Amino acid sequence: MSAVRNAVALDVQSLTVRYGDVTAVDSVSFVAHHGQVTAVLGRNGAGKTSVIEACEGLRRTHGGSIALLGADARHLPGEVRAKVGVMLQDGGIAPAARVRSTVRHYCALHGRGADADQLIALVGLQHRETSSWRRLSGGERQRFSLALALAAQPEIAFLDEPTAGLDLDGREMVRTIISNLVMGGASVVLATHDLDEAERVADRVVVLHRGRVVVDDLLVNVCSGGRRLEDAVREVTR
Repeated sequence: MSAVRNAVALDVQSLTVRYGDVTAVDSVSFVAHHGQVTAVLGRNGAGKTSVIEACEGLRRTHGGSIALLGADARHLPGEVRAKVGVMLQDGGIAPAARVRSTVRHYCALHGRGADADQLIALVGLQHRETSSWRRLSGGERQRFSLALALAAQPEIAFLDEPTAGLDLDGREMVRTIISNLVMGGASVVLATHDLDEAERVADRVVVLHRGRVVVDDLLVNVCSGGRRLEDAVREVTR
């Protein structure tokens, strides 16, 4: 990992995303650092997924800028894109894709030295490595998607609802993986509706409401005085 801990991994400035006449993301700005988990939170329709997809280069933008590992997210060089791990909310995986062959393919594409069999074991899918996406349960699909994100051995990882559909063991597995990523100096950008989960893992919190940032602060400040994250988010998104 060549990243410098606490250096800026993602710099979003005045980001705007529109769908027709609707402005879904309205001049959003925030930064995410190496060695930290940045949780992007908000109610349904707040703009979380649009922001994450714009940062990943998957969503057209209508204003502002995004610097990802020091490069323009709209035109990422291959050597930078190889360092980015992406776990989409809906998977984005072909129904016939099989676990082991697909993870091996992703490891080869990123070319960062990740071992497919180790990743499959890490996410607990050893017994399902020959299964296709369509034959996996919801929780197993989450594990599969996470393995593909980890194939990058990422310097920054975008995880959209990574614990959705997972049981208690699966949630603990995700927490451990996130902890290991940040200990290694990676930046993790986490979008989730699960505020209890965010409170367990986040270092920094960015709360969106109606397409705008209403909170951008360290978790310890947002939850000062024993306040729960859920209560803090509810207060600013009424």
